[in-house]
Amino acid sequence: NGWERIRLRVETKESLKSGNMADINETRTISCHILDTSLGKAAHGVHITLYRQLADDQWQELNKAITNEDGRVNQLLSFADFQTSVYKLKFDILPYFEEKKTPSFYPFIEVVVKCERGQHYHIPLLLSP
Repeated sequence: NGWERIRLRVETKESLKSGNMADINETRTISCHILDTSLGKAAHGVHITLYRQLADDQWQELNKAITNEDGRVNQLLSFADFQTSVYKLKFDILPYFEEKKTPSFYPFIEVVVKCERGQHYHIPLLLSP
């Protein structure tokens, strides 16, 4: 139908306290979950790169990960390396849809978030080609 949609919601530990996720492990930092709404399934095999913003507005690459069978990466950065800062997650979407022989409007998606040490940030991403 030609429509492209992305939905993003960032959840912190505080926003989850009202649910049954109140006891999130204190050492968790940034996690993500990707669902492919065109298939109604988890987006397995999406490459993600995590960056931290430096003082000169440059980006330092910190880690690369690939979503698992459930479309998740449970820990993008170790607790020891996690600090209060601005982070960027780059989701390489094009190879995922190319593998499925589906044209995609988005070659990649970048999400920039401000995080505080001691919090857990879960970034769910709903995507369609």
